[in-house]
Amino acid sequence: MKGASININIFILKINSFENASAVNVGQNLLADWHNSDKKTQGFGQNFGDRSDFVSPQSFIDDRDQVDSPASFNVLPKKREG
Repeated sequence: MKGASININIFILKINSFENASAVNVGQNLLADWHNSDKKTQGFGQNFGDRSDFVSPQSFIDDRDQVDSPASFNVLPKKREG
């Protein structure tokens, strides 16, 4: 059995999948303590659109990073009142 499939349509926006703590926000939003870090090395990226094929793609990757996607998320502890 396959995992659950996602199909969200908001007017002309079509969403078929979510990856890596993704979010779709409409209107006023406050995303408190929202952290995400990700890196993909792809020659020509990803193409998931309807009727949007790559025609003769050519690509070159120069990825000399010693550390990919460094991140640190430090949150100070909340002060106790009283």
